[in-house]
Order: sequence, then C-alpha cells, then structure tokens
Amino acid sequence: MVIILTDDLGWGDVSYHGGHIPTPNMDRLASKGLELNRFYANPVCSPTRASLLTGLHIFNHGVVRPFQNPTAEQFGLSPDLKIMPQYFREAGYQTALSGKWHLGMHDEAFWPTNRGFDTSYGHMLGGIGYFDHVAAKRMDWHRNEEPLIEEGYSTTLIADEAVRIIENKDIHRPLFLYVAFNAPHTPIQAPPSNIESFSHIEDPLIRAYAANVNALDTEIGKIIQSIEDQGLLKETIIVFFSDNGPVVDINPIVATLAPGLTKSKGNTAGLKGSKTSALEGGVRVPASIWWQGVIENSATDQFMFVQDLLPTLLTAVGIDIDKSVVFDGSDKWKNLINGEITPPDNDLIGAQIVFDEQALYKDEWKLHYRKPSMFPGSNGTYSLFNIVDDPFESNDLSNLEVKIFEDMTAYMKNIDKSKSMPLINPAHTYYYGDSEGGDVIGLPWLDRDYEISEYPSPVASFFIMLWVIILSFKYYLLALLLAISVSIYATKKFRSSR
Repeated sequence: MVIILTDDLGWGDVSYHGGHIPTPNMDRLASKGLELNRFYANPVCSPTRASLLTGLHIFNHGVVRPFQNPTAEQFGLSPDLKIMPQYFREAGYQTALSGKWHLGMHDEAFWPTNRGFDTSYGHMLGGIGYFDHVAAKRMDWHRNEEPLIEEGYSTTLIADEAVRIIENKDIHRPLFLYVAFNAPHTPIQAPPSNIESFSHIEDPLIRAYAANVNALDTEIGKIIQSIEDQGLLKETIIVFFSDNGPVVDINPIVATLAPGLTKSKGNTAGLKGSKTSALEGGVRVPASIWWQGVIENSATDQFMFVQDLLPTLLTAVGIDIDKSVVFDGSDKWKNLINGEITPPDNDLIGAQIVFDEQALYKDEWKLHYRKPSMFPGSNGTYSLFNIVDDPFESNDLSNLEVKIFEDMTAYMKNIDKSKSMPLINPAHTYYYGDSEGGDVIGLPWLDRDYEISEYPSPVASFFIMLWVIILSFKYYLLALLLAISVSIYATKKFRSSR
C-alpha cells in the first residue's frame, strides 16, 4: 500500500484535466488506474490528513483547521483516536511515513512514530522552505523525530526516502507507505533546471508554479518506477490525491495572516473557490487508485470523500476490524471494483479558519455553508446546488428545492461540534503564526527549546484585528476614500458655481 498525497494541487493543475503543466506521471496513475472523478478532501491540510487517517469527518476528529507552530498553540490529533498505520501495523505491515505530518508536534504523543509508524522522515509543520527546510524561523526536518540537517530540495528528498523504503522493504512483511509531499504548497520554489524548462512562461510566479508541479510529477514517477522495478505493482495499491484545492482567490484576511499564499498560482479549471473554501475548487481534487490486475484502466463518477479511504482500503487488503469501530466514511471498495454508483448520504467536509465553511452532500445535492468565524454572532449563509448537473455552482436552488434545502440544513445544524479544537485567534496568529523559509532564529523545532507565546488581551486583540482588516482591505478602503473625496470635491465645486 502506497499513499501519495500532494499539497494544494488543484483540479486544473494536472495535464489530464487540461492543465498547461506537463504531469505525465500523475496522468499515468489516472490512465493506468481508476480515475476518481468525484473525490473530495477538506478545504485545508491538517483536517484532510486527520480525516484520511481516522475515517472521521472534521467534527468527530476535532481537527477543523491547520495546526500552527508550537509557540503559538499546543494542539494535535487526539492520541485517543486510532489511525490508519496502527491498523496496518497490527495486521503485520511495515509502516513508514516520508514527508509532511502536520498533525501535532508539541507533545511526543502526537509524533508519527507514536501513532503507528515504524519510521518517519520529513517535516512536522505545514509549510517549509524547499531548500532550507525552515518553517516559522526554525529548522523543521527530521528522521524519526530527531532533528536532521540535510541539504536538498524537499520534494526530491521525500521521494528518495520513499524509494529507499521500497527498495529495502522487509521481504517478510507487506508495506504501508505514506508519502506526503509539501509540493506545491508555498513558498513556491523549484530547482533552477525546472524553472529554466518553463522559460517560455513570462509571469515569474506562474513559471515557478509550473516548475514546482512538474518537479513534483517527476518525483512521483520515481516512486512508481521503484515499485515497478521491485516487481511489486501487482501487490501494491497506489492511492494518489491532493489534500485540498489550489490557491487561486484566497480570502484577503487569510492572505494578510499568511502572505506567502498570494505567490501561488494554482488552477481549478473553472471550479468556483480555492483553498480554504468548501466550494468545489477548494475541495474537489485530482485523485486516482491503481492496483495492477485488480483496479485499472478506467474512471468512475462514484463520490468519494477523504474519510472513505480508511474503511475502503481496510476492506481492499482484507484487514478485519472490531465491529464496535464506527467510521464516518463509507467502504466504497465494491463500488470501485464493480462500477456501481452509490450516491452520497449526508457526507460532510469543511474547515473553520477565518471563515467557517462546510459542505454537505446527499444524492445529487450539495449544501454549502459559510460564516465569518471571527464574529460568532453573525449569521451564516446557505446555498443549495445540484452538484451533478451544476459542478460550477452557478445556480443556487435553495428557494426552489425547499424541502431538500430544509432537511439538509437541519442535518448540518444538528451535527455535534463539541470535539472541535478552538477557533483561530487572528490577532495571535498575526504575531506568532507560521511563516515559510527564511532566517533561523532558534534551535530546530524538535529540540523543543522555545517559549509558548501568550495570547493578547481582548482589547489588544480588537485593535490588532482592526489593523489586520485595514491591511486586508486597504485597496478597497483607499478606493472608498478616493470616491468620497471626489464626491465632496464635486459637491463643493457644484455649489460654488451656482
């Protein structure tokens, strides 16, 4: 079993969906295997990773937003939840992680090797510099949770580790390998040779993004080739998908809190929304599954949600679980094998960052909900789409399909949210949140030599948040001030001429 997870790769970033970036190896997975045409992740990274590993939706595993560095907060995926590598290790598998964790690091109980992985390698936080491996001004690179100083481009290093594990796997045990790339997450960086190969693209940001995705595709190809070279294709299920949609039209407040996101130039192929949004562009992602001789050379419109993967893969490899275990995700293995389509049945995805965004799917219907998280007393907005006939979400049917709208709204409102981690504090995040790459100001994160930052007082939070809002909408505010000034000037001019 090999799971390949990319970071912020959009629906239109792969060439098999018409994207301009050559992605022959991702294309190969889709053509040789089963293209999952209706695969849905959560709108941001940590919630998707938690749903993948637990089989639960965001409110049942509690990870509703990305984890920040441990000076800013001390949260992680609950150690009480049994996760995917634990099931596989109990069944006799060798288990390994290469790449991004992003499910907690403040306490050892959160670490991958304490959650079912025999070995772990890569980085613990969300976004790192590809060459310097720095996140939030400290080194974030490790092997088995021991800080590691290592030169190299992170995409290449992650793939090289995956290849090493495949080539040296324990011949007496099957392998469960989770490969979690940080590409094409910001900061958008690529080897000079890749950037040079896209010199025909004039915009430097679009050029860098294309080079980054193309480099990612090359490394995915190395992993596939290593499986093939070891003669393991017929006994290996390869799962490929992205953790959320790309950065396209990021919310201005999110852009102020994480300014590096504005340098990303992803592509949703026309789907509305992007990363952080529960509209289709933020949650419908490229995905495929390939098992040579078993599931291949086809495509399916079966709706699959990231929380479906755990129960589906356990069935695929014949791992029995205790009947008391309850997943939010559904076992879709028979659907993938026989081609029969089972419609969604109140399947939930979402995230709570600057905005609380959720999407509920039932039959052909999608209920979308959006509310500012910073203003608890504000009202959220609901929209209803026939997502099969209207994948671009252009026609809100909430006023026409009243019964369906009311039933789905009532279901969403009644979901228990008590397990959720606290909402983001924008003022605290503005000062102490994560940055990517750059100057190092302390020891590596895993040395745990840092002080926990204090949250600002309510008064300070108000003024900091006011400043964040001003920065976020400065161009709109300047345009408004200009319009008011012109209006006042014109009024005075008119009066003086009478």
